[in-house]
Amino acid sequence: MVVKNPFKAESGRRFLSPTKARRLSLCIIIAIAIGAVGLLFLDNKQGKKYLKPSTSIQKKSNDNIILASSSDTTDIQHRPSKKGGDAVGSNSNKEEDGEELQLNAAVDKFETTDTMNASPSDSGNPTPTDMSMEIEHKSRAYPIWIDKQRAVNSNSRPYGWCVSEDLASNVKSPKGLLFVKVHKCSSSTGAGVTLRIQDGLSKRLNQPNQNQTALAHGTCFANYDHATARDLRFEKRDPSQSFLWSIVREPAQRTLSHYFYFDVSSRNDTATEDGIMTVLKFPTHPRPWHPQHNYQSKYLDLPSQNEQSSSSTERIINGYDFLGVSERMEESLVVLAMLAQIPLTDVVVFFSKIAGGYDGGNGKSCVKLKNKWTTPKIDEYIHGDYQSANKDDYLLYNAAQRSLDKTIDALGRKRVEENVELLRSLQQQNEEQCASKVTMPCPEPEDEQEKREHIRLVKESCYFSDIGCGHACTDEVLADNGEKEWASILSSSYGQG
Repeated sequence: MVVKNPFKAESGRRFLSPTKARRLSLCIIIAIAIGAVGLLFLDNKQGKKYLKPSTSIQKKSNDNIILASSSDTTDIQHRPSKKGGDAVGSNSNKEEDGEELQLNAAVDKFETTDTMNASPSDSGNPTPTDMSMEIEHKSRAYPIWIDKQRAVNSNSRPYGWCVSEDLASNVKSPKGLLFVKVHKCSSSTGAGVTLRIQDGLSKRLNQPNQNQTALAHGTCFANYDHATARDLRFEKRDPSQSFLWSIVREPAQRTLSHYFYFDVSSRNDTATEDGIMTVLKFPTHPRPWHPQHNYQSKYLDLPSQNEQSSSSTERIINGYDFLGVSERMEESLVVLAMLAQIPLTDVVVFFSKIAGGYDGGNGKSCVKLKNKWTTPKIDEYIHGDYQSANKDDYLLYNAAQRSLDKTIDALGRKRVEENVELLRSLQQQNEEQCASKVTMPCPEPEDEQEKREHIRLVKESCYFSDIGCGHACTDEVLADNGEKEWASILSSSYGQG
């Protein structure tokens, strides 16, 4: 019997002998091993740049997400690092604290920068593509409130969320205009806007319309207290008789403002690099006004029986009627007005808190606000471990940004841009004609008799504390604009019940 040589090809070509083949295989294995060691050595020297990049996601109007390097945080004073525990003096510039952003400080042309980390998938962290996909998946375009209601019940009436306090007081099913006031997220501005809407809509809806019938009776109930959505039981709200909204802010900026307000300004503590680092690293205090990791997600979350099957970001984005973005206040206020179908004049307010200004008054002690600052060491930590520890808040913040863009597109970007310009014009008109007539709570006169008169004027000027100050003058100055807008709304399908 002829046995075929296994190393001989059918065409007659010869393969290597077994011994030579084994030697060649061994050489190849050794060469591969040497190459792998060399690559490992190079990666050890150069690969750090893959493990800890600082990136930012920049949202453009064309909906593309762009990754770009980022070396510092926004809207804060940067200072050289000092030895642990050394105090750093306060900044004399009149920069904004960020708690209450002025309208003209919003980013123009709908461009915003969000800070997030990005790492290759083989490091165990999501890639930029993974993050952008998750943000896209968890964001949505908020519908106009009455459109959402009429999709469920065609007989739904406009402003069904404008209910009396007696009706809204049912804790089993919260109703009304509901604002979740998150600490250091432009919350005083949001509360002022909420009260402006409550005040304006209550007056308008109680006046007879073209059919000589009032659309509502009494004052619209509004919630604007500092309390978590969980404590307020807003997960049980009646969607057909409530409008739930809030404002989010870049997480690190919110934490820094929290520290500089409660610890440095209110308690008059001395700000140090070590103190700031401690707050960023170990915010474990259980009280809602104290910094915590993922503070905004916990504050805004709507509990669910199926919490294991959904993230807090999903529950918040889908459970609220609108989430504004502090750094994009102009767009946020315009979109809020368009979703709620109210005149833009109802979202024009004087801002309560600016760094270098005051907080409190009207029954509370006046607090001189101090400017916040960071150092390169603090910035490096924020762009690294802080973001990892607060990934829920960064996901929520970016999903809110993307939802705002989707809503602008759904409402019509050109239309929103025109309304932003109109809002700026109304705000300027209000400031030019009312600023000198507004009495703010702080600073208070030292003379007791003058102080009593000052307190009386403040109570006339503000809804309460430093919220909504100057509202009467604003109503008077912008009355014609408000009436025109309201007439236009009533003539549309949104104003008909």
